[in-house]
Amino acid sequence: MYRLCLLGCVVLLAACGEKAPDEGAIRVSVKYGSFKPACVRVEAKDAKGHQEATDILSSQFKNAEKNEVLVAVRRKADWDTALNVTASSYASATPTGCDGPFVEQHSSAGPLTIVARKFTNFEVTLKATDGDGDGHLAGAMWGEPADCDDSNPAVHPGATETCGSTVDLNCNERTGCQEANCWGNPCDDGNACTTGDRCEGSGLEAKCVPTQTTTCTQPTGVCDARQTCNPTSGLCEVVESTVGKTCDDGNACTDGDTCGADGKCGGTARTCTTSEQCLASSGTCNPANGQCVFTPLPDTTACQDPLACTTPDRCDGNGHCVGTPTTCTPQTCYRVKQQCTASNECEFEPDVNGLCTTSAGVPGVCQADLTCTPFPYRPYNFDPNSIAATDIGELRTNANVTFDTTDSSWTPAGAITTAGTLKIISIPQAGGPPALLIPVRVLDLKGDLTIKGPSPVILAVYGDANVNQSILTTGNIPNGNTECGASNGVAGTYSGSTGGGGGGAGNGTSGASGGKTSNGATQGGAGISRPTTPEPLLGGCAGGNGGGNASAAGGKGGAGGGALQLSVSRTLTVSKNVSASGNGGEGGKASGSAGAGGGGGGSGGRVVLEAFQIQLTSAARITANGGGGGKGGSDANNAGSGGTNGSQTTATPASGGNTGNTTGGGGGAGGAGMTVPVMGSDGTQDGFGTRGGGGGGGGAAGHIHLRSVQSCAIDIGAVVSPSSGCTAP
Repeated sequence: MYRLCLLGCVVLLAACGEKAPDEGAIRVSVKYGSFKPACVRVEAKDAKGHQEATDILSSQFKNAEKNEVLVAVRRKADWDTALNVTASSYASATPTGCDGPFVEQHSSAGPLTIVARKFTNFEVTLKATDGDGDGHLAGAMWGEPADCDDSNPAVHPGATETCGSTVDLNCNERTGCQEANCWGNPCDDGNACTTGDRCEGSGLEAKCVPTQTTTCTQPTGVCDARQTCNPTSGLCEVVESTVGKTCDDGNACTDGDTCGADGKCGGTARTCTTSEQCLASSGTCNPANGQCVFTPLPDTTACQDPLACTTPDRCDGNGHCVGTPTTCTPQTCYRVKQQCTASNECEFEPDVNGLCTTSAGVPGVCQADLTCTPFPYRPYNFDPNSIAATDIGELRTNANVTFDTTDSSWTPAGAITTAGTLKIISIPQAGGPPALLIPVRVLDLKGDLTIKGPSPVILAVYGDANVNQSILTTGNIPNGNTECGASNGVAGTYSGSTGGGGGGAGNGTSGASGGKTSNGATQGGAGISRPTTPEPLLGGCAGGNGGGNASAAGGKGGAGGGALQLSVSRTLTVSKNVSASGNGGEGGKASGSAGAGGGGGGSGGRVVLEAFQIQLTSAARITANGGGGGKGGSDANNAGSGGTNGSQTTATPASGGNTGNTTGGGGGAGGAGMTVPVMGSDGTQDGFGTRGGGGGGGGAAGHIHLRSVQSCAIDIGAVVSPSSGCTAP
């Protein structure tokens, strides 16, 4: 190995615009592609037999961002003014120079003349590539085997190739069964309709031979055509037509059924007529049973019902002729069975699950024992029968409003028009903080309701509730719930001049840990998973703070989502957003000598919806997503960006911070839907000594609880975050 005249004949250049020396020089440009040489050797010689060279290690490349090495070759005083120049690339190097055989070598076509105060250009473009990064080169000049597919890291000389392979993975121009010792081994003949393929023969004459062929089961439907197996897909496909064939479409309202070009059976529709006095004379046929359905006449149409004791008789708009009977007033939890009998007396029947009003004037539901109770089920976390009727108010708003659980205040105060009727009750929770219970008989929102502060909130609605404005309880607990404990993200450590990344918080599922720093400072651990039970009512957990010091503060962990319980005695209809998503962590700060870790994302909180009947429309979105982690800062006065807050409307994961510097680790994405949170990335150190802190880990998703006496009516897409489904009380 030799390394000569580093300053005498070869000098590294930083840019093309550098000025040529007085004695002139040859500017050598060595450009490379996907394969970056470990070392480049530049040699110069003249006609007198002078010959010298220098090695340039990849760590000394000054134009590495442009995939180019620029050097200037100077002539020594006793050399000719015309030099032959050779540039060689190497795949390996020692600390002092190039090592092993050259990968490529390119020489000037002839002597290059050096002109005073000018550069004479000699450009070389290396053809060797490693596009797939598998360490095997294509287009090289050396004697090593070439990579036969530089776009696929699985294909290269020496790769393991099985007898069942359909691609030449090891570049020996043999595939699958043609490999050595493949006789009798499983293979793939490329026909998806065959099974049990085995290798037969040897060498280039070897073939993959099947032992079984797929037989298509012929369909039994009268309009279904015969099928055969498609060797490309392995699927059975139609090969004939049944158009015009007699069939039965299963529709009792059609005649003359035949198979159509669409493979379906259909016929001629029947017509319907009636002489009923409260129905239109023409109607439509029900295909399920062949019965005619007629449109009821308006309720102003005169008719004659079978009862003589009713007057005046009119159609009821539902196809029936009715009259006004003797007025009947049923007792609580009974309904009128018949208003008018032969003796003009009233008949009543029990009205189980009917709506009623308790003796205290509270809306309720009829039970099986025919009593009226405020709630037909026992809600989570509180007893509805313990609430006095005088404490049940009305929650009406005329604009967006924020409720702060810290002091039970409403902002702006003028946005809530019934504040004087509300009773806010603090109720204890075993194993959790006290919750604020707000009992109301009316919930009428004309703007979004935002809930902030450390306390869980229970809205108890004695009656029906129509949530057509968003209710948001997100990012309310910046320092983590006191009951979170080990479920809060762990703060990153600080060591040397960079801070460790903060860990993400966990709730229901574990959070994600932060990234390490460029100098290995310990990252903050992930918050551990908590039980997803609805009792006690608990919010999300905060992300850990990034490691830092006084001059470079670590990013603060994102706040966990809040906790909201909506308990409704009758029907709960939701057509807007109900969210308890967590906040993103802050990015790490920076100073001239120190960087800091990014904060972890806060986890999603908890949403509990329970009612006699839950209806979630297609416009509803119930979310408890985690926040993204913040990016680490660097010690070059470059702070990292913060992670985004958990989405309140979609299952898209909150992105981690990833802007602000190049050495700080990126923040991990938050958990959303069924997607788990992502760890923060490690910080790095660039060639200028700039070091970065680790990124914060993503916060986990929270949990959604649904409970309904009657079956839930939930449109697809309404429940976004993890849920235990709709259960019965």
